[in-house]
Parts: sequence; C-alpha cells; structure tokens
Amino acid sequence: MKIKDHLDSFEEHKEIIDLVVSIRGLEKSQRTIGLHSSRAIVELLSAYLHEKNLITLGTQLNHRWFKSKSVSEKLPNFPKKEIIINNMMNLENLSEDLAYGSPKSIELIKKNLLLLNKINEQIQELRK
Repeated sequence: MKIKDHLDSFEEHKEIIDLVVSIRGLEKSQRTIGLHSSRAIVELLSAYLHEKNLITLGTQLNHRWFKSKSVSEKLPNFPKKEIIINNMMNLENLSEDLAYGSPKSIELIKKNLLLLNKINEQIQELRK
C-alpha cells in the first residue's frame, strides 16, 4: 500500500468517527469508535514507517498485533517506539472492549478518543 493510501485511510477512519458521533452522539457510537480508532492509528503508523523506509511498501501492519507486547519484536526501531507501542496497545485493548463489549461509560469512550488523538500527535511529531 502506498503512503498516500495509508494517510487517506487514516483520514477516512477519523471522518467516520466524527460523522457517527455528530449524528448519534458519543454514547451511541462506542462500537464505531472502537472499530475505527485502532485501525486508524495503525494506518498512520504504517504511513510513518513507510515514509522513513523502515518497512517495505508491501508490509501490512495488523491492529490485532497490538494486543500483546510481542508486537515490538515485529516492528523496526524508531524514535519513541516504546511509548507509542504502549499507547497503541492500550488503545487496541480499549477499542476492542468498546467494539465488542457491553455498553461502556462516556468516560471510557472519551478516554479512547483522547488516546487516539495523543498517539496521532506523537506520530505526527515524528513525521516532521
């Protein structure tokens, strides 16, 4: 996948979250937020790793890898890797709970979105 495709996919996931939240509100959008937030951030990380030539264009990252610390072994070294990976693991686990679990509190849904934005900022800073 090309870098632009990863970035477009990232934006699409974010737009879907924003659209559904604007129509249904946070409380009724937890599953959409859960499904799209973890996938969005993996697309952004993929774009960054491709931009820095740390992975080949044919390499696909899987959001499920971020359920376990072993994901670190699958990824090349990059600045702030441990911090970003830990945040992405937290996001993946929280996202899965939102997507497939029982209804969650507004606070957990907001926590997911805040974590998505935090990781986005961390990766965007590396892209500069």
